[in-house]
Amino acid sequence: MRISVMSQLQRSFSMEFPSLVSLKLPSPMETHLWYIRPDEVKSPSLLKHYSQLLSPSEKDQVSQLRGDALKKNALLARTLVRTTIARYQTNNAVDPRSLMFKKNIYGKPEVDWQNYKNCNIPPLHFNISHTDSLIVCGVTVHVPIGIDVEDKERKIKHDVLAFAERFYSADEVKFLSTIPDPESQRKEFIKLWTLKEAYVKALGKGFSAAPFNTFTIQSKAETKEEYSLCKTSEMTASSLEKTNKCDREWKFALLELADSHYAAICIEDDQASGGAPMRVIVRKTIPFVEDELISESKLL
Repeated sequence: MRISVMSQLQRSFSMEFPSLVSLKLPSPMETHLWYIRPDEVKSPSLLKHYSQLLSPSEKDQVSQLRGDALKKNALLARTLVRTTIARYQTNNAVDPRSLMFKKNIYGKPEVDWQNYKNCNIPPLHFNISHTDSLIVCGVTVHVPIGIDVEDKERKIKHDVLAFAERFYSADEVKFLSTIPDPESQRKEFIKLWTLKEAYVKALGKGFSAAPFNTFTIQSKAETKEEYSLCKTSEMTASSLEKTNKCDREWKFALLELADSHYAAICIEDDQASGGAPMRVIVRKTIPFVEDELISESKLL
């Protein structure tokens, strides 16, 4: 459906919205990625309906933000989380309005399933990330997930290498220093940032528990489509060429979204997977209006 048609459809919507389409839980080592483009959600009645899904405290948090754009994006982010999670409760339908959340001791949000006596609790994990122009929610089962999205055109105010020396590991700085083209160097810096932030969010312990310069993200030389995690305490002078000392407990994926963003996914490896690669399914959504399957994987 074309965007212009979708806009007309949204304007004509009444307050009676269709139900969300239920989906099966992701398979082991599979990540479902859902995203919204805020500029495509324009209907006042639809935004009002989204607001009715939020808890009183969420509504207060949104209302306290300054500026209509910030309020709208915060509303869409909370709506995306609620509607995404509600889709996967196939045995016992869950109203997205009824979902309750809690935070772990480090502040990472998760669903508080203890309040649902008649619901089969799924081993579902989620994480969310956003920029001004894209909001993304990732879902897995059994294993923790962290995601991050960054605009591909994001500008670095400082010298890239000088900035990297402040935050990245010595090996990552060395890798960036081998890239002669400034634009290519900027892009690789952003890719690394996105991957590193996804790992820290997957840990769920906050940035103070895993400062960026205490670990290295590197591409596996034989594929360049897979990334691995190495701790700086395990680094050697030739660590850029060796991966045998890297942490195999985490899997990474890097992909493009909406032709404008890098998206990184980090999940804890499921030992039962037997080393199988991560499978990523991407969907674009305007909740209650349209869901579109984008791809099964478009990894960089």
